[in-house]
Amino acid sequence: MRGLSWGLSAAAALALLACGAPPGDGLAHPELPARRAGASEAFWEAWGDGRAEMSGYRGVVSRYGELRPAELVQIYVTEPHDRRTWIKDDAVQGPDRVAVLKLNQSLRFQTGVYPYSVMTSVFAPVDSHFDERFQPVKISLTAQEWCGHVFAAAWPGPGELQLHTLSYFASEGEATERQAVPEGALYEDALLIQLRELDGPFHGGEDWEGALVPTLWRARRAHTPLRPSPATITRAPAERDGAPVTRFTVAQGDYRRTIDVERDAPRRVLGWSTSDGEEMQILATRRLPYWELNHNGDERVRAELGLDALAAPPPPGAAD
Repeated sequence: MRGLSWGLSAAAALALLACGAPPGDGLAHPELPARRAGASEAFWEAWGDGRAEMSGYRGVVSRYGELRPAELVQIYVTEPHDRRTWIKDDAVQGPDRVAVLKLNQSLRFQTGVYPYSVMTSVFAPVDSHFDERFQPVKISLTAQEWCGHVFAAAWPGPGELQLHTLSYFASEGEATERQAVPEGALYEDALLIQLRELDGPFHGGEDWEGALVPTLWRARRAHTPLRPSPATITRAPAERDGAPVTRFTVAQGDYRRTIDVERDAPRRVLGWSTSDGEEMQILATRRLPYWELNHNGDERVRAELGLDALAAPPPPGAAD
């Protein structure tokens, strides 16, 4: 890894991040392969209504060798993006306009006296561009806790991965790199899109074997470089709380993760568990324009998702 030079002003560096371009000398977005086929009418009937699918989850995560109660929200929504920046842009037109299915995953948990807040975003083109549908073109992560905060972004491309990290750890610092990946490599962060099989079966309905890049958060927790390694994904019919599911098992070295996906539409991820003790169980799902629900009183939607209430403060002068 090479440290990002702060000969750039802080404002310039932040501008690079804001526009979405990988910083560093000579780095640019990997080319998006030509479109092979468009998404089906059935997909757009389900996902073209301008709303987001929001699901609340509750479970436990492992941090510092102990299990912690955790709350998680998954938000899926289709958006137009500019392929030159991979930033949402309603105005972009022509060949630079690419529809993506975005997954925002917000995780919150407590470690002793201080809280963690972790946000992962995955951007996957809706149309078919790669051998496997919904291959990501960008993955980003932010993690905040009382010790500091971290930003990481990955731009996958054919045969390579571009990565940029900003960390409060001196040993990690600020770095930009290119990493070779085998053709056809998958990204664990995108599996929560791909395994839902929203527009056709994953890997033709067969088991999968190849190179898998771990989630940014899994690599982050272990303080290990983000590198692909051999993995398998197998499928089997199962039941979860009486509902028929497809149970996908991800195996990578000593790591195991089982993901249960509804067999019928809307094919939600009902929950998962991992070999390090993490477990998540879905609570409820709503399809809503969440970006409009930012007024006092809209906190009720959190209750509808089974999440903890975040009380709105009283308006000024209410206690007078």
